[in-house]
Amino acid sequence: MALRQYQSQPQHQPQNPAVPHTYKTPVKRISKGEKMLAALFVAVCAVLMVFIVQTQTEVRAVDVQIQQMERQIDTVNRENTDLEIQVAELSSYERIWLKAKELGLTLNENNVKVVSGE
Repeated sequence: MALRQYQSQPQHQPQNPAVPHTYKTPVKRISKGEKMLAALFVAVCAVLMVFIVQTQTEVRAVDVQIQQMERQIDTVNRENTDLEIQVAELSSYERIWLKAKELGLTLNENNVKVVSGE
């Protein structure tokens, strides 16, 4: 009977609100090896950046030299064209005939030889 009374009595359980159980996560620390790898990675990246900047500087310097050479070539080509025009003007038949008259030369058809320009 005592067992029945014990079972019939409501059992009192403490009514704690559902508190989630918190787990302490271990603090992750960076090891010395990871620090060394990170430092090595940063150093390699810095060296590569320096090489890239140096290469770009050299490329730009070469581009400037190329542009200067192209300007010089254009100038020389213009001068050559002007000189070719002057040669064509100065070597015209009429001009040569006038110069010959100024110097007192006369045309003797027996002494004229036809020369082809090829």
